[in-house]
Amino acid sequence: GGQYDKLSFVIGSYKSNPAADGCDCIATIKADGRRIFDEVVRDHDAPREYILDIKGVNELRFDLPRGSVDLAYGAVRVWKAGQTVPAAPNPQKIASGKVKLVAQLPSYYMRHSGYIYNINPTPIKDFWGAKTVPSVSVNRYEFNSGLKFYSGMQLDTQNGWGYFWLQKKFDKLSFIIGPCDNKSSNSQGWLTVKGDGKILYEKLLGQNDMAEQVVLDVKGVSQLSFHNEFKDGDFLGGLEFAATDIYAYPAGDKSVPQAGLANLGRERISKLPDVCKLISNIEPYSVRGVSSYENTFFTGESDHYTFSMGGERFSEGFILTTGTNFFDDNINAYAAFDLAGEYDWISFKAGCLTKHRVLDDDIIRVYADDRLVLETTIHATWPNQYFEVPVYKCRKLRFVKPGTSKSKQVYIGIGDVILYRGEPKANDLFIHRKPECPQEADLIDLCGQPYFHYVGRYLSNLNNLDFNDCFMDGSTQRRCFEMKDGRKIYKGVMLETNIPLGLENVTFADAVFMFITGAGGAISSSTLSALTGVSAGAGLAGGLSSLALMDQSGRQASVAAFNPYGEYESCTFTVANKSVYVDSFDEIFGGAKQGPPVKLNVFADQRLVGEFWLKDSMSPTTYTVPIFKCSQLMFWLECGDVRSGQYVLYDMKVSKDRCSSGIPQSYTPGRNISFTRSDTWVKSASGKVFKCVSFLDKNGNRLNIRELYAEISGRPDMAEQTAMLEELTDKSLNVGQYKTTDYVLIIWPEEGEKAPARMQKLENFKF
Repeated sequence: GGQYDKLSFVIGSYKSNPAADGCDCIATIKADGRRIFDEVVRDHDAPREYILDIKGVNELRFDLPRGSVDLAYGAVRVWKAGQTVPAAPNPQKIASGKVKLVAQLPSYYMRHSGYIYNINPTPIKDFWGAKTVPSVSVNRYEFNSGLKFYSGMQLDTQNGWGYFWLQKKFDKLSFIIGPCDNKSSNSQGWLTVKGDGKILYEKLLGQNDMAEQVVLDVKGVSQLSFHNEFKDGDFLGGLEFAATDIYAYPAGDKSVPQAGLANLGRERISKLPDVCKLISNIEPYSVRGVSSYENTFFTGESDHYTFSMGGERFSEGFILTTGTNFFDDNINAYAAFDLAGEYDWISFKAGCLTKHRVLDDDIIRVYADDRLVLETTIHATWPNQYFEVPVYKCRKLRFVKPGTSKSKQVYIGIGDVILYRGEPKANDLFIHRKPECPQEADLIDLCGQPYFHYVGRYLSNLNNLDFNDCFMDGSTQRRCFEMKDGRKIYKGVMLETNIPLGLENVTFADAVFMFITGAGGAISSSTLSALTGVSAGAGLAGGLSSLALMDQSGRQASVAAFNPYGEYESCTFTVANKSVYVDSFDEIFGGAKQGPPVKLNVFADQRLVGEFWLKDSMSPTTYTVPIFKCSQLMFWLECGDVRSGQYVLYDMKVSKDRCSSGIPQSYTPGRNISFTRSDTWVKSASGKVFKCVSFLDKNGNRLNIRELYAEISGRPDMAEQTAMLEELTDKSLNVGQYKTTDYVLIIWPEEGEKAPARMQKLENFKF
């Protein structure tokens, strides 16, 4: 009616569409047909107040020409000339001073994306896809207020957001950002913070990042928003992270924190002892592997809930499980802990998981923050290894197993992890249970089945052989070894070497490990010398690259290992042939051959304590070896050029009495030795004629005669060659008419033995 001078109102989204951020509409107001207001209003906009000049206007028309937002006008008032226009009443009351967002100042608009939650003890309005949860854990610290984001990929990636109306009342904003404690799916996601649509902060978060304290300038900001966006990760994987303890501060507030890494656990961890168990006191905040956290972490809750590695049971520790799946050809494994910068050293044991039957070598790495402090190989056939490693008061401690591209991979256990302020000290934090260990005991009754047992032919995917037929525990009369002489053995372990056929397709990726090399593993080039409890020396298997479960030609040894708990001095066992060697092709096409002898080695904590040659025609034979209170007693049947017969070890007894049996001075592999004899006639300057005899390998190189004789003498498989050498040298190598150098025998010809017409001159022959 032309009676008013001013129009005031507040405009905003009334029923926003949460399907996608950024829906909008055009809002117009016409005064007597003349447009006096023309604005775009978005679904996430905070309420905005306007005052328009309508002096002399007869008719106001409010229009929504286009858009997809349900718009609302609030506090719509007209004012006559001379009246003072006050601010519109504000339904959102903000307390004076520092304000905690979510708890005191709720979000007015949010959407999940893959899911955003309110963390608030009191449930608030249920936005589309938003939920209320009581708390969230970041770096193993509990928060009960903030925003939790799920940045994930389902069949497509979706984003989420949360908006707050600050009304330009604040100067600073602070919050803590970090990944929620997680089982990692190798994902990353972005967090973006905007003030009135302008970017104030961006961060790309990964799943083992440390929490960060963030401080932003929000002076003059009316609308504050948090946004998450998925970047990458495993198929159908995702990242959960949280912005917690979100505070807004008015100008002049002195309680604004310092920006930087947030040491959330320091107060608690600083009160832990100087020598302290890790797992039962500090849980990991991020883990990754093919198995779930619940199945791979052991917190010491009971000595009856354990995992086993190296034949030893651990109630506290964790397992690193790598592998592959259809979408990823290398799922690595790690466990990350926040030590709060409190500790200087760690110690732990590492070994391959008992009874997993994937026998391989793999490496582990230990990082202190981003510094590599240990890289070492864990060998499937070694006893558990003990390490002491400096960690330099790090915040983040990570144990990593990179894994391989094999379809099945060895699992590595990490047990008895101890933290130290200062250098490692002797302690009794971990005491492992042992069974009752009488003066004498049956080895299988004492240990159960061997913790390490390899019979390669029985691990094939394509035959119908059953690996369980390679071990009998004596618990039932229904299962036994049927020996070739008709006897039945109900308790024992069988060994058989293997030469795989191409058509047999033995699963190398499942059951192969490469070489046992250098004791203690390979320390990284980081110049840090981690200490290990395994060392090589005379007579030890460690360091002998020739001792391999599978060599480069695919020939497979056969092994069984037990843990006698460090209590016994000697072991007595009997060996018998169950069935004779059958040539791989003869087995298919018929026929048979006499199998060559094979060598059985016995190692006590990698020290060679016995070596015995076994033949298919042997009678049951009993041996006794010293084992020096070892924790790994290993029986190793070496593979020759053909598959061996099947040999059963039974009546295996251990005793605390020492035995007087000697032990080999050094390990010599029972390798196949082939050589040929070469004769050369020479004439000396004085006219005397000599015959020079040497022995050549397959490449024509002369062999050292003394070393050759020492290596083959006493070997049943080399009896013929040994006899030839002994006859030629009269068992002496330096008597009568024979004179030897290292590589040539000089022989005075016997009477009647004719030399060739043409001969080399002796002076041109190299002794």
